[in-house]
Amino acid sequence: MPTRSLMRVQADPAPPRGGASRFFSSRNFLKIIEDTGEVGFWSADLRNGTLDATPGLYRILGLEPSAELPIGLLIDMIHPEDRAVHGDQFAMLMAGQPINREFRVVRPDRTQRWLQHRGEVALGADERPSYGMGVIFDVTARHDSMQAVMQRHDRLNALVTVTAAAFWTTTPQGELSECSQWMNLTGQSYAQTRGYDWLEAVHPEDRARTQAAWTTAVQHASAYNTEYRILCADGIYRWFNSRAAPVLNKDGSVREWVGICLNVPGQSRYGYQGLTVPDTTEPDTSDRPLTAAQVRAARGMVGLSKEELAKMAGVSISTIVRLEDANSPVRPRHDTVMAVRRALEQAGVTFTFDVGAKPGVREA
Repeated sequence: MPTRSLMRVQADPAPPRGGASRFFSSRNFLKIIEDTGEVGFWSADLRNGTLDATPGLYRILGLEPSAELPIGLLIDMIHPEDRAVHGDQFAMLMAGQPINREFRVVRPDRTQRWLQHRGEVALGADERPSYGMGVIFDVTARHDSMQAVMQRHDRLNALVTVTAAAFWTTTPQGELSECSQWMNLTGQSYAQTRGYDWLEAVHPEDRARTQAAWTTAVQHASAYNTEYRILCADGIYRWFNSRAAPVLNKDGSVREWVGICLNVPGQSRYGYQGLTVPDTTEPDTSDRPLTAAQVRAARGMVGLSKEELAKMAGVSISTIVRLEDANSPVRPRHDTVMAVRRALEQAGVTFTFDVGAKPGVREA
């Protein structure tokens, strides 16, 4: 039996009293909604199986408005992988049950669309299901967006799995919140990670520096990047590079922190933590870190202010201050120290590391 369109749209012959907003009939509003291309409506006589559909539903299903649309055809269009679960929709309506489902359909041109289907049942005089009515939304765009988000999430998980020893998140105040991988790495319990107690797993010699670096990052909502030794669950201290970044709200406040711990093979990159020089006749000192005394002496020798040296090396002034303070608990990264060293060498000094003597500096 051919279907009957519900979309005979026409304006009322004259605007009724009560304002211009009542000039349009419900069919006019229905057409405006359907012209979005994302919604269609149907009604059905559940006793004889006849179905009336609006042009919007034909458009969603990729069918010609003149085509017949029996209930069975709509069920047949459900994607084969979804049909076993969602092929009972009209059977549910005929049993008097409302439906709310999401599933895929395959259109005649072999394209696939995600649909959300909501249906209601009206009972007849005999209290049996008599009529059904429903609305179908094309939600393909939403599913595509969700798929893209899940794909990015899966890629990130894969990257973290192969590169990081632990992934963790903290509150805006810097206290661990999601830390199951940290607990697996260190053997600490959840209670032992509360507040700043997680620092108990950090080597005592690295603890003050680590806490100071983390506190500074949290206070300034700046990126965190430092290295320290962790007492792992097997009882062995190992070096890790710990990095974190703040996740910001729209108003610029910190919503949370996300961080990872990366394995550092062999010695730490912190030259201040026991870097050894190969025992050769002429040791390579090009990668040796500088002592606080060397930085102060070199800067004074070439007459540079802290601001000028920081600008030449591309580092912050606070980095220069920490480098010149032998008692500073926060030691800059090795590549930062090397940037300062290169700047001073370009300014005309040579750093000396003679065997049996204190590290020094002389004019080039």
